[in-house]
Amino acid sequence: MKKIFLVLFFIPGFIFAQGTAQDSMEVLKNWSLFFEYFKTGDYNSAVPYGWKVMQMQPSRFKTLYRAMEKIYLKYYEDAPQDEKTAYADTILIIYDNAIKYDPERASEYYLRKGYVLENYYTGRDTEAIAAYEKGIELDFENTEFYYIDRLGVLYIKNMDEHPEYRNRAIDLYRRVIEKDPQNVTANDRLRALVKDIGELIELSKKRLESDPENTELIWTIANLYIRAEDYKSAIPYLEKLAKKYPDNEIYWNRLGYCYQRTGEYKKAIDAYNRSLKINPDAKEIILNIAVCYRELDNFEQARVWARRAMAKDKNWGRPYIEIAQIYEAAVAKCVKTTKGGDWTKLDFTDKLVYQLAVEYYQLAKKIDPSVESEANQRIKNLETLVPTQEDYFFNKRKIKDGKVAITGGCYDWIGESITVPYKI
Repeated sequence: MKKIFLVLFFIPGFIFAQGTAQDSMEVLKNWSLFFEYFKTGDYNSAVPYGWKVMQMQPSRFKTLYRAMEKIYLKYYEDAPQDEKTAYADTILIIYDNAIKYDPERASEYYLRKGYVLENYYTGRDTEAIAAYEKGIELDFENTEFYYIDRLGVLYIKNMDEHPEYRNRAIDLYRRVIEKDPQNVTANDRLRALVKDIGELIELSKKRLESDPENTELIWTIANLYIRAEDYKSAIPYLEKLAKKYPDNEIYWNRLGYCYQRTGEYKKAIDAYNRSLKINPDAKEIILNIAVCYRELDNFEQARVWARRAMAKDKNWGRPYIEIAQIYEAAVAKCVKTTKGGDWTKLDFTDKLVYQLAVEYYQLAKKIDPSVESEANQRIKNLETLVPTQEDYFFNKRKIKDGKVAITGGCYDWIGESITVPYKI
């Protein structure tokens, strides 16, 4: 019963006061004795001196609170069931004084106080929630996800009795995902809480009404719209962010992506170029610009950008895929404008351009195995559109050293040759 006596003796009516200069030697003596006993593991001998130091000069030795916490957590662990509550009460007193006299670590002590209230007692969830909330509010960026999730779990557990906890849980996990999009637990919890992404958007927009310049909220709403594939609705939020933070490449990149997905290709190119000025080595953005020029039927410029992307990474197959698609799009445009869209009128040159596309698909899969499946499928799609052996035979005068140059009509800009796959 010695340890329980210590708890009861030192807690009732305990008054903490700052020590005066004349107490200095006495405080140092008690601290020295406490520390010596503590580091040797003689907690029973250390505790009385710890309480004396806390009573006389509670702000002087900040490590005192961590040490006293460790002692009483050990007492709690070793105590019989009927004595545990007394030790838990003492731990809470230590935390309350640590929060008051060691404010730089207040967030940590609030979080641990929440843990004790949640796990060492029954029926104190509301107090635990308040402690967790305070600790997280004081230092969200540095709070371990474990404690954030403990708060979220308590919100979810008590939602039936407190319906407002659902929105708090949603906001909590949303903030985690904004900081760490790959957090599996946070994403799973949020999906369980909100099955309809539209609801999550509306909740976020309501919050934005009371804080219209909240950058995090604006960014969250934009990304929620993107997740819902409502790119048009995301654009105003991204435009606001890009205008407010013109040196943020991510905002320009995401804005360009939304313009691209809504068919506003010129605007997309402008936004991507703004992003590239900040990060000139972003190969994906360079390739996206190529795609936008292709969609605008500016095939020559599209190829220029695809080649720039190619130069950024010699082992990247996607630029080769893009050049092949540029050539396919060039044929489609030519057939539409010169043959009235009649695909039965494909001529030898049209087929040569398709063969050139095939060669780029083959290059793509050769240098980058990750695109092999896509390249093979596209090659298969062009099987009936490339020149046959008969086509080459009837046009053999155009063959020089086993190659045929692509010239004339819609294709003067290409300036490439294909390798004849047959012996003629």
